[in-house]
Amino acid sequence: MSSRSWLGLRVIRILLFVLGAAASYRIHYGCSPFYGEETLRRRRSRLHQKKADRLLRLAIELKGILIKLGQFLSARVDLLPEEYTRILAQLQDAVPPADFTLIKQRLRDDLGKNPEEVFSVFNETPIAAASLGQVHEAVLKDGRRVAVKIQYPGIRRIVEADLRAARWASWFLQRFLRRIRFDILYQEFSRILHQELDYIQEARNAERFYQNFDGDDRIVVPKVIWDYTTPHVLTLEFVEGIKITEFETIRAAGVELPALARLLMESYMKQLFAHRFLHGDPHPGNLFVRPGRTPEAGPILVFVDFGLMQPLTPAVREGIKTTVGGIMDRDIPRIAQGLFDLGFIDRTGDRRAIEQIAAFFIEKYRDISPKSFREIGIGDIAHDLQQIFSLSSAIQIPNNFILIWRTLGMLNGINSRLDPNLNIIELAKLYAVPFIRSEEGWFDRLWKTGQGVGGSLLALPKALETFLVMANRGEFQTKMSSEDVTGALLRLYRLVYRTILGAFFLALLVIARYFEHRGDGLESRTAAAAAMVMGILLGWSLLNDRR
Repeated sequence: MSSRSWLGLRVIRILLFVLGAAASYRIHYGCSPFYGEETLRRRRSRLHQKKADRLLRLAIELKGILIKLGQFLSARVDLLPEEYTRILAQLQDAVPPADFTLIKQRLRDDLGKNPEEVFSVFNETPIAAASLGQVHEAVLKDGRRVAVKIQYPGIRRIVEADLRAARWASWFLQRFLRRIRFDILYQEFSRILHQELDYIQEARNAERFYQNFDGDDRIVVPKVIWDYTTPHVLTLEFVEGIKITEFETIRAAGVELPALARLLMESYMKQLFAHRFLHGDPHPGNLFVRPGRTPEAGPILVFVDFGLMQPLTPAVREGIKTTVGGIMDRDIPRIAQGLFDLGFIDRTGDRRAIEQIAAFFIEKYRDISPKSFREIGIGDIAHDLQQIFSLSSAIQIPNNFILIWRTLGMLNGINSRLDPNLNIIELAKLYAVPFIRSEEGWFDRLWKTGQGVGGSLLALPKALETFLVMANRGEFQTKMSSEDVTGALLRLYRLVYRTILGAFFLALLVIARYFEHRGDGLESRTAAAAAMVMGILLGWSLLNDRR
């Protein structure tokens, strides 16, 4: 069979599995009124087990992104039925390795030498096999013990075929679940997979992550061996530990599981609020545990695999700051504003409806523990989501949050076993409060103000269009006094005035940057000074409003 035909057959098999699973669950729920509660529970459990086992066998046979999908699902013990998480957990360790002849050829092609010339010892049996590559233990000629991650030959073509199947599957699902933007989910998943295929970028990620935790004895990150790292081969310092889901072994080593849960979440709070650089793949195969030097020192957490990392942009950082501050203070309008800023809510969305959604979730989920969250059924969550969509159609998932969402889900799944009673939100306060209260320089504040006014300038045509359309339809009924008219005109004057100031402010900043890039220092400083004047006038106008 030709390579093209094999890839086409692979796509067809994935799509047939998706369609078959969807049909099976549709039939099951359609027949549910005809069975008693206990009979229905047994039939549902058998269906879960059958489909999970089928997905496991298909992922092992086809590899590619199906293994990555299965690993992700196996960590979602907080959402998925136990049958799925138990069966798919085998993908953390049971992925069959590639033929070592192919691996050896990849090493020779990328390093330009035979493995024997680089390594004094190279274990042909991999210590880990994953969706895109496998890891071998080795010893360099200078005696350093290393872990060598080698990308499977031909994996790029397989990934492209799987993504093609995923694109068609997302198109199919979009016909039934129109409110969920599967096209956005697909685009982000595709971006993440292509990022993982670049081992040079992964090496840079590992180095940055190492520097972020340098000096913290509780966190271990392997060093990059750059001399033997290429786009398809990544060589790291060898690190050891107990897999984070081997709970009995961890206890036997003298590590308390609640202390480990707290350390895990503290490390992620630092990544989110201090480093702004998130390890995006915390499945059990990437997290290991060591006992501390003394019982009082607590556990040591070991991170590996840095292919999925999420840097946080300044805009996302500010949105998180607003949202988290609102959650901790139970400030509903502030939460809604943060969701708008982060892109979860369309700018044309009804703010009052969004505040109702925020109030609902604060009431139900703010003080919930991982154990309680795990006990919530999929039906309950589906009902909640249905309520959300009935309140507002403006909800969307921004691209840069899909990976963060996945990471938080995995962490909740692990922590529901380590410490079911840990309140993550309360723990986050230790790191979130300094993050929220952090001050910025005057330039950053002016820049944010200018961005806000620029956003108003961009939104103004749409708002006017909406106003005129509604007025033309006769949908406005207003009662206004002369004071109301005066106030409205005054607010309109201020809006126009600030819009003009903001536009000049942003334009002058761009001009200053342009001249700076060209090396014209005088022109750049002049434009920057003019921008400063506009910023001061804008700030003065806002300050007068507050007074």
